[in-house]
Amino acid sequence: MPSIKFKGPALVASSEENDDGSLDLITDRVILESLNGLKHEDEEFSDYLFDSEETSSFADEVSGGILSFEYDASSSSLIGSIEYQLSRSLSEDEVEALREYTIEQLTDGIGSNFSQERALNGKVTPFINTEKLACDQAS
Repeated sequence: MPSIKFKGPALVASSEENDDGSLDLITDRVILESLNGLKHEDEEFSDYLFDSEETSSFADEVSGGILSFEYDASSSSLIGSIEYQLSRSLSEDEVEALREYTIEQLTDGIGSNFSQERALNGKVTPFINTEKLACDQAS
């Protein structure tokens, strides 16, 4: 079954705000390693594909899309990803539309829901750096 995976380096923010409202970024290897395997399974990114004009035409072809994180020991960094299952390979235009949709969900949808939930529970919060989001489509 074809799939498409968007992934990028994750930044990890502390759970406590500074006096100016900013958050410190965490680079401690032990904390980053502790986030290996973290998933946000309350929502799937494909749940909202029909809501977007740009993705509704191929929404039936896409399922899944769980936000997950894994620790990469070779770079001592955390990598975030969203992997979709496809019933067929997507065209270049469809991949780009799915990429833009995924970025929107990361910054103002599922990703922000995940971040707010973790912050409310006093937990460190990983964010995918969307400027470095890579795409891999496998058939």
